[in-house]
Amino acid sequence: MIKYIIRRLLVLPIVIFFVTVVLFLMYLRLPVEQRAMIYIPSFNPHITEEEFERLMQVTIDRYGLDDPLPVQYVKWLRELIADEWGFSPTWRETVLQGIRNRGPASLELALLAMIPAILLAVLLGSLSARGYGRFPDHAVRSASFVAWAFPPFILALILLNVFYAWLGWFPPGRSSLWASDIISSEAFRSYTGLLTLDALLNGELGVFWDALRHLVLPAFTLALAVWALLTRVMRSSLLDVLHQDYVTTARAKGLPERAVVNRHARRNAILPVISTGGAATSILITSLVVVEVVFNYNGIGRWALKAILESDIPVATGFTVFTCLVVVLASLLADILYAVVDPRVRLF
Repeated sequence: MIKYIIRRLLVLPIVIFFVTVVLFLMYLRLPVEQRAMIYIPSFNPHITEEEFERLMQVTIDRYGLDDPLPVQYVKWLRELIADEWGFSPTWRETVLQGIRNRGPASLELALLAMIPAILLAVLLGSLSARGYGRFPDHAVRSASFVAWAFPPFILALILLNVFYAWLGWFPPGRSSLWASDIISSEAFRSYTGLLTLDALLNGELGVFWDALRHLVLPAFTLALAVWALLTRVMRSSLLDVLHQDYVTTARAKGLPERAVVNRHARRNAILPVISTGGAATSILITSLVVVEVVFNYNGIGRWALKAILESDIPVATGFTVFTCLVVVLASLLADILYAVVDPRVRLF
């Protein structure tokens, strides 16, 4: 098992290298003058055209923006690492610091969405497969089809109008004004950046329930597409496994159907769900940006989109690198879980 994990870890630097190369080639598509403006985000607007051209040329020469491509790539990669992924004029801080400040909010939302989505997908996918052709199967398939077809931003707007504008149950944002005052006070300590967990650690049950209320709608919207995909995968996989010879043998031995499914079939049927779950991380990140914008949730996706719309290139680059790292690590975790469930893959 250790050797298997080490082999997977050795692949990570290669993947990250190719990601940075692709990003750098996209970065080079910008005109050299626009790339120089990254290093001079503010200047005297009253300078003459000749002074501006001189400033531009000095910047190009100083940062080697017209050097050969390999030299530019090494400099760009060094600056990306050494400068904490560059300074963002939109965030008014380094990109890495901005990710540290806003990342926990997005992580909290993603965890609250993914964990129930995966558990329900396994449960309802199994229920659908066991009740093939009957009402439970039709109900689960219909629900997953509708959930998969619904665009996240449409669902988010519907939920916001019904459960906030009409019923007033689940407000947007990350916390209420009174809770924000407690969170920003000196008495409240941030241990993890996860608001629900920090509220419990500080003994603020009111803040905990308030944060949970704000998480319900965005987490449900985020979870629905992932749940629909994984449910369909679990159903198809379990249907295939239930027709295998070893399952037929287990039934012939007189084992109850529940034991056949739980002890023999589900363990193998869950393997495609694990693989798809790792790949579904990209879907989760894409939906995360939309959900955070619609619900005014103060996470990294909302702020990254705002910065990118203002042509903040350091944020665009840093956010892309960050999301690529998340997807690669999620795929690595899926590979490890796959090996835990099915020891045969450790041989390859």
